[in-house]
Amino acid sequence: MQVKKDIVHYAKMLEKNGLVVGTAGNISVKIGDTMYITPSALPYEEMEEQDILEVDLVSGDVIAGKRKPSSETPMHSYIYKHNSRIKAIVHTHSTYATMFACAHLPIPIVHYTAADIGNEIAVAPYARYGSEELALHAVNTLGDNNGVLLANHGVIAVGETLKDAFRRAEAIEEVAHLAYGAHQLNSVKPLGPKDLAEAVEGFKTYVSG
Repeated sequence: MQVKKDIVHYAKMLEKNGLVVGTAGNISVKIGDTMYITPSALPYEEMEEQDILEVDLVSGDVIAGKRKPSSETPMHSYIYKHNSRIKAIVHTHSTYATMFACAHLPIPIVHYTAADIGNEIAVAPYARYGSEELALHAVNTLGDNNGVLLANHGVIAVGETLKDAFRRAEAIEEVAHLAYGAHQLNSVKPLGPKDLAEAVEGFKTYVSG
């Protein structure tokens, strides 16, 4: 099944590209009223298509798969139910972005690669992982943006496709690294709304850089 194949591919990329350590993080895709999500506590290098769970978004029941779904299944489900434009979610614990999340500081958009995420990457209030409260905070803080930080936890990146959500997860970590360096240099210069809008427009025809 292509959706499961894609999830496994990008799940392995999470670890390969340094966006997670161990079994942290998770990925999901929504198709109709079904959510396809990575399992809990399974090393990414061991993950195969049959390990991906199918969850009914209406009932919350697992409808296919023998493993335990990710502990963040309630958060993924809540996001899909409350924002119909979102079809894919990538949750990471990438180092520099999570440093901002632990400091409760939004990431300023200091580079155009993250222009389509929002005017900044805001921080959702802390709540225990896997809780309904965390899901509520994530949805409320995300709003119309395509990425959000979870205080003292990690990163959520979303998109209409898994490819876009993953690209944004990578962009959030890149811009966090750059913003951290700018803070160290004591000269943070975020892009303004006009610059961000022009960059987003440019993404529509962007092929390679």
